[in-house]
Amino acid sequence: MESILGNYQLNLEVLKEPRGFIRCLQWFFAMIAFATLADFSTELSFDIACTNKSLATTHITSTINYPFRVDQNPPHKFGDSPPCGVKYGKDVKNQDITFPGSFASDAQFFVFTGVVSWLYCFVSIAIYVLYSSLYMDNQKQYPRVDFLITALLAMFWLAGSAAWANGLTGLKLVSDPDNWIWTHHFEYAAICFKTTHNPPTYLYPKIKECVTTSRGHFGGANVSVLLGFLNFFLWASNLWFLYKETNWFKGGKTQQQEENTSSEGNVEAANIS
Repeated sequence: MESILGNYQLNLEVLKEPRGFIRCLQWFFAMIAFATLADFSTELSFDIACTNKSLATTHITSTINYPFRVDQNPPHKFGDSPPCGVKYGKDVKNQDITFPGSFASDAQFFVFTGVVSWLYCFVSIAIYVLYSSLYMDNQKQYPRVDFLITALLAMFWLAGSAAWANGLTGLKLVSDPDNWIWTHHFEYAAICFKTTHNPPTYLYPKIKECVTTSRGHFGGANVSVLLGFLNFFLWASNLWFLYKETNWFKGGKTQQQEENTSSEGNVEAANIS
């Protein structure tokens, strides 16, 4: 369906073609992918219980959200009264509870790819609908540009999804306090440090146990990884349809037709002679 909109020729038929329809899918799933990750949050928590049962259990919790710089989360400060009346050794660097790990680069590259792809979909759909003549001219400049940008974004989606999948693995490890609260004598959760005795014991006898109460929930983060690889599939699969619009494809076809015509002419000339 074509209509005149001001000085522009509105062509909606292109949205029924593979390149236009897939571009609309790319716009939608790019938005869902980066929004899912940017909106994701979870929390880790653990309890510090005292050997003296008359003393209160201390609950430690920390929220983890985008861009996942966990090591910059606000520390849990004990002030002048650590739990259970523990007296720290002089070698402890930080008596408060701090948190390890930063996965910002992986997450931000993923979101960057999603936002850039989403914006480019806006631009390209506008060109498809309002400037469809750019795809019909003899120079075929925009189809080539469209193909190259799409190929670049497809590579970005593959790299970004793989990077974020790796970052998410690390984030899950950090979100489980069992992976770090007992192993650091001088920082993070120094109060929960366990010795290498057999069986291991807490360095500070006034601590009965440090127990993880939440390891986080990662449903939304897992979905964002799947959406990332789905976006890679959409952008890569659209390359064939865009390539067919370029003069690289058209030129090869035309050259073959010219060769066939030339051979037919030679055969006819031979027959006449």
